[in-house]
Amino acid sequence: MIEKKGISAYTLKMIAIIGMAMQHTALVLGEVIPAWLHFPLQFGGGFTFPIMAFFVVEGYKHTSNLKKYMGRILIFALISQIPYMIAFESLFLFGITFNIMFTIFIGLLMLVLYDKMKIRWLFWVIFVIVSIATIFADWGIVGIVMILMYHIIKSDKARKIATPIVAGSFTFVFGIIVAAVVAVMMIVSGDPIFADAFGADTLQSVDDAIVGLAGLMFPLGSFASIAVLLNYNGQRGRNMKYMFYVFYPLHFVVLALLAFALGIGTLYFF
Repeated sequence: MIEKKGISAYTLKMIAIIGMAMQHTALVLGEVIPAWLHFPLQFGGGFTFPIMAFFVVEGYKHTSNLKKYMGRILIFALISQIPYMIAFESLFLFGITFNIMFTIFIGLLMLVLYDKMKIRWLFWVIFVIVSIATIFADWGIVGIVMILMYHIIKSDKARKIATPIVAGSFTFVFGIIVAAVVAVMMIVSGDPIFADAFGADTLQSVDDAIVGLAGLMFPLGSFASIAVLLNYNGQRGRNMKYMFYVFYPLHFVVLALLAFALGIGTLYFF
């Protein structure tokens, strides 16, 4: 096969995997990482789901066995859940969120319903309800919206531009809202950064504020993913059939072990 100019599927998926590892490292090991390093780590993380969602839809369109494809994703969603919760310090009962493989699986179910259901208004009612319900999953609410956008937008160029814009815009607005809520809580609680400009804890509070600001690099990464998606040449490149599936739970295990080794890991059972 003659190689085309541009970026292969293998390279794009590697960008997504590396970006995911970067952001998760910032989230899990953030306490021991210099505040400035959160900026590139969060930026890299922004590339991940726009690329992942794109290839989820490509897989849906081209798989020879949809049931097997969806079954594999569900199996690894179940395998990944406990490592995911341990890495992010939320295990059982309270604080539970579901990993991105569940979001992908639900997104695929929505694609099947979109293609099969004849009553369009009923589909959209179901889609809205399910989208809201995914608030408890990684990339909740907007994740399955992105997957559906990649599927229903006919222009290849338009879907590679519009979908990351939606991703970046959503995470930017969400980040601003979270930052505002945290700021209000800090003011109300009398946090040193507001209550005592020269207090002993001010330096730590400033670092926390910088880390919070770094989170806004995440949507910028999502916007930047447009450039790499537009350069996709349609070729598979090297085969990495199960690489992501194995890497996903494994990197949570490694990060969790590092967190416990560094004395910053905590496991909640209630």
